[in-house]
Amino acid sequence: MLKNKREGYLIALVLIALYFSLLENLIPKPFPWMKIGLANLATIIALEKFDKKMAFEVVGLRIIIQGLMLGTLFTPGFFVSLTAGTASTVVMVFLYNFRKNLSLMAISSFSAVVHNITQLFVVYFLMFRNIDVYTKSILSFVLLFLALGWLSGMVTGYLGERLNLRRRIRN
Repeated sequence: MLKNKREGYLIALVLIALYFSLLENLIPKPFPWMKIGLANLATIIALEKFDKKMAFEVVGLRIIIQGLMLGTLFTPGFFVSLTAGTASTVVMVFLYNFRKNLSLMAISSFSAVVHNITQLFVVYFLMFRNIDVYTKSILSFVLLFLALGWLSGMVTGYLGERLNLRRRIRN
């Protein structure tokens, strides 16, 4: 039995995040590792309806459980996801302090770009430290990757805005 309503909401949000994350694996995309980021809707809901602690719990639990489900726990991909997810959530929580002046679209898109930048840095340090990355093709890829991240953050933020989540839920 659940101790309180908060645990029930946390479980529901983690399940929603897992569902969206796994569903995105079925969507055709230009790159196999690219996702829209629909799982971040659960983080936005946690932040908007509850608090920053629940937002971090949703992200952390989703990444760990997904790693267990897909057999990627403690692989380089897991660490890329964990680091980028944590960094983007830190930014999302920070920007949420200015929610009166920022839309969820702005918060989500900036968070998505930070997520992608963090992914690029972690992948670089894990795998490509000895490779010259200052070539035209790699820099073009990075710009495209960041632009797609910004766009996907806008989509996720737009969906969050459309959910009209303004009222907080009390335990």
